[in-house]
Amino acid sequence: MSSQKPLVVVSGATGIQGGSVVNSLLATGKYRVRALTRNLESDKAKTLATKGAEVCKCDLSIKEDVRNALNGSEIAFINTNTATYPNSPTEEEIQGKMIADVAKEIGLNWLIYSSLPETLEGFEGSKYNIVAFYGKNRVEKYIRALGIPNATFIYIGFYTSNIGTVYPIITKNDGTSEFVIPVVKEDTTIEIVDAETDTGPVVAKVIEEGPEKWNGKKVPVASERISFGKIAETLTKVTGRQVKLRTLNPEETKKELPSLDRSLDMYRWLNEYGVFRSEISDISVAKVLHPNITTFEQYAYKTWVIKTYISKFKII
Repeated sequence: MSSQKPLVVVSGATGIQGGSVVNSLLATGKYRVRALTRNLESDKAKTLATKGAEVCKCDLSIKEDVRNALNGSEIAFINTNTATYPNSPTEEEIQGKMIADVAKEIGLNWLIYSSLPETLEGFEGSKYNIVAFYGKNRVEKYIRALGIPNATFIYIGFYTSNIGTVYPIITKNDGTSEFVIPVVKEDTTIEIVDAETDTGPVVAKVIEEGPEKWNGKKVPVASERISFGKIAETLTKVTGRQVKLRTLNPEETKKELPSLDRSLDMYRWLNEYGVFRSEISDISVAKVLHPNITTFEQYAYKTWVIKTYISKFKII
């Protein structure tokens, strides 16, 4: 029997999910990690190499690249990126299925895939054309039917890092602030996560516990369910300045946040289903896997208090 450590392939290794997974796996010292990236010269790629990752150039849309990346591995964590194909929603599905085919062909033992809920099929009323969701879900269904020995599906919640970036926090002349986002309501409740910090520890623990426990399962990565109104209240509490939620109607979204105009169905979905819908009802699994998973209040303190203090006093 070989004493060599298992080889785990991680896609998107310089991104939020993949980067978190690479760092967590390296920290355990139990695995060889092949970190996939399109740019070997990026600072993040070079940093991963210094930490001990085998950094590999790979374009997930090129079958030969994927085959080379997966060859010799036992486990792979794959996250395809919707933003790569903003004008061609079927491309992510095509890419994900091709990766699954290659995994089957080379005899990969365990494919861990970052998925999201179905939003088009099985609805009595409205359907939700959410590109970021349904392509991934179709790939999940394909993987389940493909016959890979083991497959597990990671469901990532709403990124805390989008708050203050994708969804701006605007300071007004009176000193108060507005947290601006399309369509959602004060009582709209979502599953939320500091994905950069907490995806990796959850996935690493799943890998440690093995496919015997997690084959076929959906695994949530979310610290809590929280309403958008509570997010604003928490920001007020943590920062000491009043933050109010301001939701935009479609016309206002087109004017103020035009890049989100094509995503309005996602915010309607959040109003009705949160992120996970009924795909995952019990998110406490994430805390069992990662007891120190970051609450939104902890994230807000880290982001808007500690970083502000460091910047103000030039602490390095």
